[in-house]
Amino acid sequence: MSGHAIKFYFDYNSPYSYVASLRVEELCQRAGATLEWLPVVLGGIFQSNAIEPAHTKVNRRKYLLEDLKDLAGYYGIPYKERTVFLFKPILSLRATLCVPQGPERGKAVHALFRGAFAEDLDLGEPAVVQRLLEEAGLDGAGLVARTQDAAIKNELKALTDEAIARGVFGAPTFFVNDEKMFWGHDRMPLMEHYLKQSA
Repeated sequence: MSGHAIKFYFDYNSPYSYVASLRVEELCQRAGATLEWLPVVLGGIFQSNAIEPAHTKVNRRKYLLEDLKDLAGYYGIPYKERTVFLFKPILSLRATLCVPQGPERGKAVHALFRGAFAEDLDLGEPAVVQRLLEEAGLDGAGLVARTQDAAIKNELKALTDEAIARGVFGAPTFFVNDEKMFWGHDRMPLMEHYLKQSA
């Protein structure tokens, strides 16, 4: 075991975070690294960096949608183009924080990303989030109820502020050992190489 630790910052509105979420656990297993799932509000990160999302630009949106189809085919992952590209992610992000860090949180992350990008569901709807979490074997009703707790609301804000302070400007973003940053699912091979070189 290398003793490496990986922090994975993501938002359910980020399709590239969806791609990364399906690959990061195997990468960590190969590298002997621990993994933390850290939901953040990507809209707040974009605003702090004066970034306009790709889907708001005609040509970038067209390329983005084709790219996602290509990636799904390449990696063999389920994907369904969203009817409405963005949804309100706060509920699902808070629900994720209600699940203990580790494999249980991973189950929640996979279930919610699947709903967003394989089933074209609106994660802003409490009933949808509850059902997806229950399908993952979690207490969907209890988790959705806890999203209104002040501690959970504050934790999501704190994680987003932390990401901004660390220089995060998009998702997915990874930090290795709280030092080296990698942005984008396509930088995961570089991250794995870095892990091997610094083992």
